[in-house]
Amino acid sequence: MSDNKVSDYGKVFSEEDMSDTALDEAVKWTDFLLKNEYRGRGDKEYLARYRLAKRTGVSESYIYRLTYKAGEMRDVAGSVYKALRETYIKACEANEREADRMAAERRELSNEKTDEKSGAQVLGEDQA
Repeated sequence: MSDNKVSDYGKVFSEEDMSDTALDEAVKWTDFLLKNEYRGRGDKEYLARYRLAKRTGVSESYIYRLTYKAGEMRDVAGSVYKALRETYIKACEANEREADRMAAERRELSNEKTDEKSGAQVLGEDQA
């Protein structure tokens, strides 16, 4: 395989290194997405894999290979890489939105408790 200069600093990456990196990322994203897809105790792994396949457009068998046979794979198809990456980014954005929503809810509850305490103190002072 030919080496390609990728950076201004003269660092050289081979196509094999890039495909290994892409494969590693695809495996990581698949693992994350399968964990997110899993619905709990009564759920089966093959059902989570099926739902993930429907959501990403990647075949179940390819997801299975990324989960259990990545060591035998040399690279990952570009369309699979792109589909997994887009789904992973969407999942991360959804997690961030939910975390922001929960933080806002927590702040709101905290403010209500503070208002209740200050209101009780004001009532106590007025009655004394």
